[in-house]
Amino acid sequence: MARLARRLVPTTKAVGACFFVRGFEMRVRVNVHGYTLPELLIGLSLGLMVIAAATAAYGVSRQTWSNMAAIDAVHANARIALRKIREHAQIAGAAYLDKSASPNTQLSSNYSAGQPDLQGENGNKADEHVALGHWVNVYDRDCQGNQPKGIQVIRNDFKLNADKELTCKDLSPTSSTYQALAEGVEDFQVRYAQANPAAQTLQWKTADQVSAMSQVLAIEVCLRVASVTTVSNGSTASQGCAGETVAADGRLRRVFRRVITLRNRDGLLP
Repeated sequence: MARLARRLVPTTKAVGACFFVRGFEMRVRVNVHGYTLPELLIGLSLGLMVIAAATAAYGVSRQTWSNMAAIDAVHANARIALRKIREHAQIAGAAYLDKSASPNTQLSSNYSAGQPDLQGENGNKADEHVALGHWVNVYDRDCQGNQPKGIQVIRNDFKLNADKELTCKDLSPTSSTYQALAEGVEDFQVRYAQANPAAQTLQWKTADQVSAMSQVLAIEVCLRVASVTTVSNGSTASQGCAGETVAADGRLRRVFRRVITLRNRDGLLP
């Protein structure tokens, strides 16, 4: 019995191990814990606020990019159209050096009598146009970049089409067709600065008011260009070339005006 009792009595090592295990379990139980419901709700709310702020920032950035892209496209179309008109207006009626003249070389006439260097028509958006002419020997390319054959005078006619595009073609060849230069052009208006040699004055007129195109010293071109797509809700109206109110429809609009001097109209005024 004494031997059995000695075996049942735990040793010091066994007791220490038992207390160590129990102490470890107690520490584990104390350190392991979760979040309370208010803490979870606060964390969820903060996360949703961060997502909402990021979404709003993305929306603003995308809207800004759309506006910048629309502005760039509008200015690019206006720049192309005005540059092409300016190029051919500045050489309209220019003379060239006739080397075949005998015995001395001489300048040609400014333009062919049957094909004047400046013509215009005033009307609605579909009828308004301006034609600018020059000798082939001055510049052998038309407004489309083509090199016509068998003609002496190039007469580039600029007008709008039904698709809101500024188009042009050379009126001299019978087979020529209008080709688009710029899109999004809603209005195209031209005014003419007619000189009065007797009074030594200039007066801006429309094409139907000009009594003699040979007395015009400059032209004013006005373009109203709109973005192809909508970029906003469109709550603010704008003004057109004639000061008219253009209803807002979400498209970005700009009005461009350029005064172009006809360089070869010298001698009309002192």
